[in-house]
Amino acid sequence: MLTGVHGPETPEAPPPPGARLTRRALLGGSALVGASLIAAACTPAPGPEPSDNSEAPAPDADAQVRAAVAADEASLIALYDAVIAAHPALASDLAALRDEHREHAEALGVAPTPAAAPVVGSRTEALAALTDAEKRAVGQRTAACEAAAAEDLARLTALIAASEAGHAEYLRGLT
Repeated sequence: MLTGVHGPETPEAPPPPGARLTRRALLGGSALVGASLIAAACTPAPGPEPSDNSEAPAPDADAQVRAAVAADEASLIALYDAVIAAHPALASDLAALRDEHREHAEALGVAPTPAAAPVVGSRTEALAALTDAEKRAVGQRTAACEAAAAEDLARLTALIAASEAGHAEYLRGLT
């Protein structure tokens, strides 16, 4: 026997079969029907069977994002290498940043194609070129993040963009 605020209470007996529909049953049934409709809407429609003479599938959008970012990283690595070669006194300040770009390329899982070494001028011009390149890279990585379909690639390109923004600030401090 249960005791309530106003005295003893007895538990309610289950309704007999064929009893009227309760709100709880109606809401539960509605949720089940809604979930079924959502599942059906998210199921791809059956398509034609692939044939031997069908066109090759379109390149994976994420593979294109990875390749573009890797190419950009290769350009940055080449620029760092050129600046270090032209201004060896900057090697201690720049080598770690260059190495981070190599790590970015490795994290993408795409080997960057070596880029042509750019021409660099004075120390001030070289640092300005690196700073500008890092700032451009932040914008490119942000666009790559938005273009990425896979969550892990979007996260990776966002992290690379943040790293490159840090590089730009560090380089600004060297001038």
